[in-house]
Amino acid sequence: MVTFEIRDDGIEKNRLVGYLFYYERSKRFFTELLDEYDEWDLPFIFSGFVAKEQYSIDSAWSKKFVEQRIIPPDRQNLGSILKANGLNVYDEYKLLIKSNGKCAQDEIHLERISEDALEPSIKTRMLGKVKECIPLANRRALVFFRDGSTVISDLNELLEDNRLLANVNTSDETFRSMCVAPGGNGIEWGEERNIPAELLHTTGKRIDITFEDMATFAAIRLVDTTEACKMLNCSRQYINQLIREGKFTPIRAASNNNLFLKSDIEAELLL
Repeated sequence: MVTFEIRDDGIEKNRLVGYLFYYERSKRFFTELLDEYDEWDLPFIFSGFVAKEQYSIDSAWSKKFVEQRIIPPDRQNLGSILKANGLNVYDEYKLLIKSNGKCAQDEIHLERISEDALEPSIKTRMLGKVKECIPLANRRALVFFRDGSTVISDLNELLEDNRLLANVNTSDETFRSMCVAPGGNGIEWGEERNIPAELLHTTGKRIDITFEDMATFAAIRLVDTTEACKMLNCSRQYINQLIREGKFTPIRAASNNNLFLKSDIEAELLL
């Protein structure tokens, strides 16, 4: 992850207004704005969010912010411009580095920093990001946060109200493909189909279980095919026979190594 300070020379010299994060593997940007300012003090593109007291900005709008500060991809003679900047292909991040995030429309610039240099309030906010998520039945999700809290979130209404999430709501397979957004900024089903971490944190029902509890359960009470064979002193062929007979149901099926509840194996030992 690459971290930039967003600084504005408009109201006062070099005023810090927020941070832009770039996740190199996914090539996506996210923004965290300082909550001590109102919509008139922050970049105009984010004013609608700030007016609603939303200071964590999603990937789509963060990308729009970046696009305002670099050469547009439809610029005439783009190839020559890229070549003059030492680039072979259009790359938003590299162009942003070249320009320091400056544009003619405002007095904002970017300064690259280490993650350790974040303001304490932003470090605290980052603890509210998602650590892990598990899709559950009936369009619910078990969500673990970095601050140690856990919620079960009923996503039915959120999915129904967002047209971009329509196919997530109608397809069980798509819903189960849920994953954590870069930086824990929410849960998602692709770049533009997401639910922010802050919304999950505030609307989910708190439960008394931690990520460590889940990890302990997985480590102690789940076994793969190799372990099952050792416990039963049998071959893989016999395990496959038990599956075909319906005596074992893998909780995760794979071509060469299934995953089982240890209690199912233990029950077979007692027969």
